Amino acid sequence: MNHPIDDAEQLIANAEAQMPPSTRSRLIAKLRMGKHLDDAASELEITARAVFATARILQSFGDQLDATLMEQRDPSLPHGTVTGYNKRCRCPECRSALQQHV
Repeated sequence: MNHPIDDAEQLIANAEAQMPPSTRSRLIAKLRMGKHLDDAASELEITARAVFATARILQSFGDQLDATLMEQRDPSLPHGTVTGYNKRCRCPECRSALQQHV
């Protein structure tokens, strides 16, 4: 029988294996160079869905990802709205707006 702590540790280990630190660092670097998340992830042969799944499990990576997305977001978009998300913004505010809309 698995115990909750064992499940959490396994979840973290799986996230680390699927997206190792080198991949996470390269993703953040690409985002800081102005690449869109979808394009940067594709270049690294991962999906945006995998990026956000990993970010939910590995909190320090999630914090770094959100900070980077906030720094690099387009100031001309209406952030915190579904419109911002539909215009390809993936900042925490636009993702949150989409979740509230669904």
